[in-house]
Amino acid sequence: MKVLIAEDEPLLRRLLIDKFSRNDCTVISAENGLAAIESFDNLQPDVVITDLNMPYAGGQELILHIRESKFADTPILVLSVTSNEHTINDVFRLGANDFVEKPFRMNELLLRAQRLIHLN
Repeated sequence: MKVLIAEDEPLLRRLLIDKFSRNDCTVISAENGLAAIESFDNLQPDVVITDLNMPYAGGQELILHIRESKFADTPILVLSVTSNEHTINDVFRLGANDFVEKPFRMNELLLRAQRLIHLN
């Protein structure tokens, strides 16, 4: 499984990379939305895990790029501290497949990502 992790918080990004790497995943990481868009285009991951609020471009822009510019059906899992129902509904309307609120359980996140790939 090739996973693109777009997260601007360095410690959380490192923890996610470690967790997925230890579970036989190839991990591509991006510290901002523009780097995530470039990584998606160049490396075509099996699943995308993205934060919403990142420098240069946020998770919503990444979702739009994947769905509307690339017309890709790559599974997208959004991580965010928001519990705002409007924001959560927006990311689903844009094309996200799943939403996990921070803080989260790392094992659950891994299972959700694996499930998205198997459903796709």
